[in-house]
Amino acid sequence: MENLMKCKACGFVTDQGRIKDVCPACGVPAKMFEPYKHPVSIKRRKILDLHTHPVAVHFPQAFALTLLLLSLVAFIAPADLQILIASTMKVLAVLLPFFLIGAIITGLVDGNLRFRRVNTQLLTKKIVLGLIFFVVAVVMAFLALHGPLLMPGTHIFFTLLALIASLCGALLGLIGGTLLDAKFPG
Repeated sequence: MENLMKCKACGFVTDQGRIKDVCPACGVPAKMFEPYKHPVSIKRRKILDLHTHPVAVHFPQAFALTLLLLSLVAFIAPADLQILIASTMKVLAVLLPFFLIGAIITGLVDGNLRFRRVNTQLLTKKIVLGLIFFVVAVVMAFLALHGPLLMPGTHIFFTLLALIASLCGALLGLIGGTLLDAKFPG
């Protein structure tokens, strides 16, 4: 049986046996802890506490932003450096849809565990944004595989796609951040 305690100052939750003299999170005296009953079952909490979705979304977000930055740098880079940048962009663009598939799957599992459904208002927004992100990523991968990325028209189009992908990633992160601590009881 769990014997959970919650810090009244910062909300940190831990097992009573782990509390020493002060709260390990904020440093207030241990007397600031009060008994706490977690609203989420241990079984669901064990899975949610792995944070697989929040971790999985960092790869596509980082790839999209890196693609945008590389694409912008390629506009001003010398020709020999442009070759290296284009190669890096191709690799990242081809991998991006695969990392997005992982993020989408973990998001659906996480939403279902957290809220017991995935059709809430915010989760629906995340699904739509995730699908837009995925379509943009597939187009970027197609461009990377089927032509020189740094031809003027292609380069500008690719940069715009990378900007859209980065914006989708940022919006997904903002929405996800508001949901991180929300869990349906039981």
